[in-house]
Amino acid sequence: MSGRKILGLQTRSVRLYGNSVNHRMKDFYLLVLPLYLCVVPSFPAWSQPDVFEAAVRPTEPLTPSDQLKTFHVPQGFQIALVTSEPVIAKPMNMAFDHRGRLWVTTSDAYPWSITPGQENKFKDSIVILDDQDGDGSPEITTTFATGLNIPIGIYPYRDGAIVWSIDNIWNLQDTDQDGVADTKEVLYGPVGKPRDTHGMHNAFRRGYDGQLYINHGFNNDSTISGNDGSQIKLNSGNTYRIRLDGSHVEQFSWGQVNPFGSSFDKFGYLYTADCHSQPIYQIIPQAYYPSFGKPHDGLGFGPMVMQHSHGSTAISGLVIMDDTNWPDEYMDNIFVGNVMTSRINRDQLTYHHASPEAHELPDFLISDDPWFRPVDLQWGPDGALYIADFYNKIIGHYEVDLNHPERDRHRGRIWRVSYHGTEGKTRWNYPSLNLSPSTWSRAVKELESPNRTRRHIALDFLTDQMSDKAVQPLRQLLASNKEYKYSKVMALW
Repeated sequence: MSGRKILGLQTRSVRLYGNSVNHRMKDFYLLVLPLYLCVVPSFPAWSQPDVFEAAVRPTEPLTPSDQLKTFHVPQGFQIALVTSEPVIAKPMNMAFDHRGRLWVTTSDAYPWSITPGQENKFKDSIVILDDQDGDGSPEITTTFATGLNIPIGIYPYRDGAIVWSIDNIWNLQDTDQDGVADTKEVLYGPVGKPRDTHGMHNAFRRGYDGQLYINHGFNNDSTISGNDGSQIKLNSGNTYRIRLDGSHVEQFSWGQVNPFGSSFDKFGYLYTADCHSQPIYQIIPQAYYPSFGKPHDGLGFGPMVMQHSHGSTAISGLVIMDDTNWPDEYMDNIFVGNVMTSRINRDQLTYHHASPEAHELPDFLISDDPWFRPVDLQWGPDGALYIADFYNKIIGHYEVDLNHPERDRHRGRIWRVSYHGTEGKTRWNYPSLNLSPSTWSRAVKELESPNRTRRHIALDFLTDQMSDKAVQPLRQLLASNKEYKYSKVMALW
């Protein structure tokens, strides 16, 4: 999404990904370019190929330390490496647990699914990164589970995690507390073998209602059944939700092309990033959204949040920032990863009556390294933005042969962007998050945290691990005359 200046006008270069073209920009070029050629006989900036438009990057890979030098972030922010190869390979989705640990799904088999008997040939796994002193660098790295098949969506649950791995949604638990999964239960599935491994079940996000919300990706057909007889059949882009005991499944919305990444906002509304259509949608329950010519339900499509494309359709990962530890100008900002332009795009979310609108802002993070592929974003309980970098020469699925020999299979990085303050505002540090049954009362206090990740983790912890024991303290909180911004609403849920 590099800028070009034509006759003094700042424009955006057209990014080609799949079959998507910004037609308004194309018309602009057709109108202005002949005039420009009459004035300037040559323009070297346009004659040079743009490496960020290449489906196969022409550059060589950088070491993590050299890649770090290619990042540009706003004043007052710092970016640092959390971990990289050989500790992890090809990170896909991330999530934090009640102990403040970062869970990461990785796959070196992608884009090919693993056939039976080949599990030990690949390193498809779940890795836990434990930063015990809160400095952003994990002291302990544990491989929680191996032998998986392109795991993507992950949600830490109780003493383990719920995860997608072809072709089931699994409940993996660590019953002996050694940090490694020792039980593996099919929660939902088999749901059907995917035709397309770049559009599978992803972005497992726990809602205020206790259910798990999931994106369903492009070009795949899935049949998902609950133990109570509920069943849904999905084709291509959709969102749905499940109960964590395997009992019930429900379709939440219809459409989108290839949603990959989602986030709840402070009001409880769900937003998703969509690859191959508009970058961001607010997902209204039971609404329909555009999906390669599919019809709506007769009521029309759900409202559009934005009309711009951020320069490509290769959008993934989404977080909504409402942490008061960052400057005011970032409040209610939406960040999405752009794996084609190697940037983190940024929009300001405002409301027009009841409808949200996303207004384009300058990109939050820019990398000069075209191998930078931000496939997932997570807001950390420490108030930092975490980025899963699928670091690769090739990111396209259809555009480049799946057997292309230069697809990278062993590099991958996790980055952390934190705010360290300027003269006008100084960052303060969150305490380490480590909730346990013996110190569960801390979770009640965390319900009022200005950090949404901490609030949601505390809510889930009280629900799943404390249950009736937490009811009386929460009733006392609700009966209090004190004014609270968040915790009374969280206690009601």
